[in-house]
Amino acid sequence: MGLLTNPLTLGLDTSRNIFDDPSSARTETGGWDFLGSCPVPLRARMREDIALIAQAHVAAGGARLKWLMPMGQGGRTPMGRLRFIRELEEFPKLLASAEYGNAFNRAFHSAHVERGTFASLQPESSAEVFVEAGLIDPLGWIGVYAVAPFVLLIDRERLGSRPAPRSFAELTDPIYRGEVVFSGWRREGESRWRSYNLFFLVAMLRLLGETGFTALLANVPGLMHSAQMPRYAGTAASLGAVYVLPWALADLCPRRDRSEVVWPREGGLAFPLWMTAQAAHREKISPFADYFF
Repeated sequence: MGLLTNPLTLGLDTSRNIFDDPSSARTETGGWDFLGSCPVPLRARMREDIALIAQAHVAAGGARLKWLMPMGQGGRTPMGRLRFIRELEEFPKLLASAEYGNAFNRAFHSAHVERGTFASLQPESSAEVFVEAGLIDPLGWIGVYAVAPFVLLIDRERLGSRPAPRSFAELTDPIYRGEVVFSGWRREGESRWRSYNLFFLVAMLRLLGETGFTALLANVPGLMHSAQMPRYAGTAASLGAVYVLPWALADLCPRRDRSEVVWPREGGLAFPLWMTAQAAHREKISPFADYFF
């Protein structure tokens, strides 16, 4: 983990419990028929849609469905409890997630997932671009219903005469020293980062190797919540000349005369929005699964 601590201190303390407090009553799963999370821009709309689906199901004579979609606000949720579950009955019958961590502990994965208890419910008519990108699980355990592509938002004003990078690999160039910003956030006054884009870091380590990865981090002046990036790019308060963020947010930057959205040559990093279901309850949770796909 030494690569990640220089030049940025990301607070990767191995003793830190990154999966929340397993004894907290607030994080109990409660045997949900559906438990879900999604990126913030989609959350309110998706939660309303799920509520309407559950109501329509009951109105049509179906059994009442127990569901939860936490709104966030930085507190603990049942999503952080999943990895501690040992019994199948405690696990949601349908889990839709935007978390990049593993939802199953090794014992649970071996006893249930590997034995075919969970199914992706992925339709046979998956989008061609998903198939070509390798987003279809060949084992049929995890279903990907959408992706959030990460691209580059260039602050041309701050970049000056330097050429705009056209690939992730170019972010290792020393000419971008102190200019490459990826997402993360911490509470005001705290020194430890509460969250950072581990997805991006792992992808870059695989793409660039250790040498390139170290060179990339040397170009990072600090982290910023991805929702803030389009608000700062092209202003005097801009933290860097190159931001790495979801395409949907990059496209919101209002200063188009001073900024530019670049789709990297390697392709946008496809952050998956995924789901998995207990196959035995396929019929019961089908109203929710049909909505996502």
